[in-house]
Amino acid sequence: MEPDRKEAKKTHAPETASGVSFGSTVTLLFSDIRGFTDYTDQYGDAAAYQVLQEHNAIVRKQIEAFGGQVVKTQGDSFMVAFTTARGAILCAVAIQHALGAANRNQSGTRIAIGIGINTGEPIQEGGDFFGGMVNLAARICAAAGPGEIFIAETTRYVAGRIESVEFVDRGLHELKGFQEPQRVIEVRWQSSGAEPSGAKEAESAAVMQNAIDVLNRVLGVAHADDPVFRPLVECQAKASDLRLTLSRSASDRQSQSVQRIQEAIRPFEDFVTLLVERDTLEEQRSAQIETRVARSFGWPLVTAAARGRLSFAGAPAPTPAPAPAAPPPPAPRPAPRSAPAPAATPTSAPAPPPVPAAPPAPTRAPAPKAAEVPTGFAAPRTSAVEAPAVRIDPRGAGVRWWAPACEAWSEWKSSGIAWAYALRLVVAEYPHLLAVPIRESAAHAERLAAGYFLLLEHVENRSPGFVQAAVARALGQGRGAGEPEVLGRELYELLVTDGRLRETYAAFVSDVMGTAIPNPGLWADVGIVEQENATEVITHRGRVVGETQEQTERVTAQTERTTDHRFAVALAPLTARFFYIKPGDLKTPRDVDIKVTKDGQPSDHAWHVTLKTSLVVRSEPKRLGPKGVVVKGLGREFAGVWIGVFNADPANPATYEVVMAVRPPGPTGPTGPTGPIGPTPRKASPFAPPGRRH
Repeated sequence: MEPDRKEAKKTHAPETASGVSFGSTVTLLFSDIRGFTDYTDQYGDAAAYQVLQEHNAIVRKQIEAFGGQVVKTQGDSFMVAFTTARGAILCAVAIQHALGAANRNQSGTRIAIGIGINTGEPIQEGGDFFGGMVNLAARICAAAGPGEIFIAETTRYVAGRIESVEFVDRGLHELKGFQEPQRVIEVRWQSSGAEPSGAKEAESAAVMQNAIDVLNRVLGVAHADDPVFRPLVECQAKASDLRLTLSRSASDRQSQSVQRIQEAIRPFEDFVTLLVERDTLEEQRSAQIETRVARSFGWPLVTAAARGRLSFAGAPAPTPAPAPAAPPPPAPRPAPRSAPAPAATPTSAPAPPPVPAAPPAPTRAPAPKAAEVPTGFAAPRTSAVEAPAVRIDPRGAGVRWWAPACEAWSEWKSSGIAWAYALRLVVAEYPHLLAVPIRESAAHAERLAAGYFLLLEHVENRSPGFVQAAVARALGQGRGAGEPEVLGRELYELLVTDGRLRETYAAFVSDVMGTAIPNPGLWADVGIVEQENATEVITHRGRVVGETQEQTERVTAQTERTTDHRFAVALAPLTARFFYIKPGDLKTPRDVDIKVTKDGQPSDHAWHVTLKTSLVVRSEPKRLGPKGVVVKGLGREFAGVWIGVFNADPANPATYEVVMAVRPPGPTGPTGPTGPIGPTPRKASPFAPPGRRH
C-alpha cells in the first residue's frame, strides 16, 4: 500500500519531540521486538545485535517517511510522537508491512514486533512526554502480539476511516497500572500484493492447522498423580483460549499473520518438545527450552515434566527423571474434588425415554470434589500479591439469584485465575448450569447460582462497571425497587439490556461449549451411541434438570436405526440444552445429519462441535445453519459431535425440535441415504414423537 507521506515533516538528526508544543494533542507510538531476550539467550549477543540493527533501520525509515519524531529508544523499543492519529497508524502499518517483506526474503529467525498507539494531551518536559496517556500507550504495546498493531479507543475515533485498514474491537483488557479495563482496538490492513493471496492464505492455513494440532496435544497432557495440577491446568487454559481465537479467525476468514501465529504457539511447542524429547535433548538445548517454558508457564510445570509426572492421555507416564537444578518451589495446588458425571435429560418419545442423558463426559481423571472448592470456585492464586477485592453493593443481598453470582464474581476477579479454568471448575460441579434460568438458579442450589458469575463477566465485558453499579441503578428505577422481588426484576432487566443478551447470549453459549467440551463436558438431554450392530439412545428416567439416572434404549432394526430421531425440548428464557452423538464399537464410518426447528420452521439457534478424539476438539463451535449440517465420517474422521440449542429470548420460553440421524455414508435422496443397505425411508423416530415436551 502507498504510504500517506508527509513531505514537509521529515526529521533527520535531533531525536526529540520538540516540534510538538506543550499541552497539544499528540499521538504516541510504542514498538517493541517480541522474543528478543529469548533470541539473545539462544543465539548470542552478536547475532542479536545484527537483528537489532536491521530492525532499527526498517523502523527509522518508516518513521521518517511519515513525519514521526523519535522521543527515545531503549534497547529494542521505540517511542515516537506524531501530530496526527492517522499518520501514526499508517506508519505502524508501513513498519509491519516492511518487516513482513524483509522476513519473506530471509531464512532463519525473523523479526516480529508489537505496536501500541494512544492519542491524548500528555505533559511535555525536556523533549519527553509524561502522564497517563503515555502509560496507556506503553501498556497497549505490551498487549500487542507479534505482528500486531493495537490502538486505544480514542485513537480509533480521532483517526476516522482509513482506506485498506480495518479496525477490530478486541474487547476490554486488564492492563497493568490501570484500575479499570481498557478497550483495545486491533488495526488490520490489506497488503499490496507482496505475494499471491492464494499462496499466502495456504501458508497461513497450514501454519494455523499446525498450531491447533500443537494446542490439542497440550490439552491432551495429564499429570500422573494430580488430576488438577494447577500449573498444567493454567497452561491448558491458555492453550484453550488461543485455540478458540485461532479457530474463530479461521471460521470468520480473518487474516492472521503467519509470524504472529508462530510466535504465539512457540511456548506450547517448547512444552511439547520437553515432554516428547525429554530423554534425548542435548543438555544446552534442554536448558534453553526449560527456561523458555518456565518463563511462559512457571517452573513447577518444568519440574513436573522433568520428573516424568506428565504424559499424553492414553500413554503410560514416562519414568521419573531428576529435576532441573534449583527451580523455585511449586505453586500451591487446589485440592482434588470429584464432580457429578454429566448426565443427560429427557427427550420426547412415544412412551420411551423422556429427556436423554449426556455421555459420561470424556475426562482424563476425576474432577475435583465440590466440597473442597471455595464458594466462589476460585483456586489459590499463584501471585504472591493479592489483587484488590472488588467491592459489591450489599443492598443486593436480598436478591437470591443475584447475590451469590455477584459474590462469586468478586472473588474470581480478585483471584487472578483464568476464566477458562474457572468455567471448567463450575461446569465440573454443575454441568447443567446453562439449563437452569439465572433467576431460578438459587432455587436449585446457591452454589449453582454462584456459577452464573460467568454470565456476569460476559455482560461486564460489554458494559464495563456494570456489576458494581447495577444495584444502585436498579434502586433508582422507581418506587418499591428496594423490595427483593422488585429489585430482582430491575436487575434482570439491566442484565439483559446492558449485556445485549438477546444478541450476545449465543456467543456466551459458544464460549462455554468451546471451553467445557470435551472436558469436563456438559449435561445433555439426549445421547446417541452408534455401535456397529445397534444404536443406543441414552435418556433420563426423571424429567428434572440435572437428573443423573440414565436409561438406554437399544435399537437393532436397520430401518429404525437410520431414521430421523426427533426430540422436543422446551427451553426457558436465556437457557441452553445439549445433545451428543458418539461412536461405540464402530467398524465402519457413519454420516451424522443434524437439524433444529422451532415451531415447525428451520432454526439456527444452535451450535455444533466435532471431536477429533474423545479428549480433543476437532473444531470450535460452529453455528448450525437453518438447513442443518451433515458431518461425514463418525468413527473415522471424527470421534463425536455435540449440539447446543439455545433460547436467547430473555422473556419467553421456546420449544425446539432437534432432529438427529446416523446413517451409512452414501448419496442422499428424498427418501433417505442410499448406502450398502439400500434406501431408508424417513419416518418418525421410535424414541420421541413430535410434540412431546419435557
